[in-house]
Amino acid sequence: MAITVTRQTLVDGSRNLVVKHHLVSGAASDVTAQLLTDVSTYVDAPATVKIVRIESASADMDIDLHWDATTDVDILTLPIGEDIYDFSSFGGLINNAGAGITGDIMFSTRGAAADTEATIILFMKKS
Repeated sequence: MAITVTRQTLVDGSRNLVVKHHLVSGAASDVTAQLLTDVSTYVDAPATVKIVRIESASADMDIDLHWDATTDVDILTLPIGEDIYDFSSFGGLINNAGAGITGDIMFSTRGAAADTEATIILFMKKS
């Protein structure tokens, strides 16, 4: 069973995009390359985004983030626990997915149990 993702857009301007994602696993089952953020649904439909900051909290599963492309490119792993990753000092993580790039951000899980929840807040710059 897929993990349900509820999105709350906190900021959707011409340059900045901040989206809170709440993930809930309906069963003890991991997912691979499920959609987290569809950039085309936001103001000015950016081709890609840079990730400037990530705030995450997960009780029971690791979450791998990927740039969507013909062959997805790993961004980073969000481990169990609460974490803040700030990439603003160098302008953010750039989408370098290559062939078949969509601009979207996907996720995969490891260790998802039934009723496992996680929250991911992505602070992004549209490009």
